[in-house]
Amino acid sequence: MSAERKTHWQQKLVESRAALLALLTSLSPSQWAQPVFTEGDTWTVTTVVSHLLDSEKGMSIQIHKTRKGEETIPEGFDINRWNASVQKRVGDLSPADLLAALESTRAKTLEVMNSLKDEDWSRTGRHPSRGVITIDQYYETIYGHELMHAEDMKRALA
Repeated sequence: MSAERKTHWQQKLVESRAALLALLTSLSPSQWAQPVFTEGDTWTVTTVVSHLLDSEKGMSIQIHKTRKGEETIPEGFDINRWNASVQKRVGDLSPADLLAALESTRAKTLEVMNSLKDEDWSRTGRHPSRGVITIDQYYETIYGHELMHAEDMKRALA
C-alpha cells in the first residue's frame, strides 16, 4: 500500500510542480513584481512563490514531527500572522534563487516521502488550516496548495 501511495503522490507533486514551473519560467523580471493579493499587505508573484516555498518546508517539518509522534503546531496557531512574516523567513531572493530553492525543497519532500513506512501514512498531526490530518493528507495539501496559488498567479498576470 505504501508503494502505491508514494507513486500516487510523487506523480501528483511532479504534476503540480511542472505546472508551477511552466508559469514561473515564462515570466519577465517585471512580472515577478505583479501584485497577486492586495488585501492587507500586497503579495506579489515573488511573495506567493516565497510562501509556497516556506509552506512546503513547514509541512515537511510537520510530517517529520508527526512520524515521531511529536506535536506539529500548537492549537490556536495563528496562520495569518505566520503568513504575514513570510518574507522575513525566506528573505529577498531573486527569481533564480527562488526557483533553485523550490527544486531543493521538493527534492527533500520526496526524499522524506520515500522513507515513509506503511504505518506512517495514517499517523496524524495538526495542520494550521485543516486541523488534524494524516501524513497522506499533508501531501494532498502540498499538492493542492501549489495548484491553487499557481492559478492565483495566472489570474493576476492575465
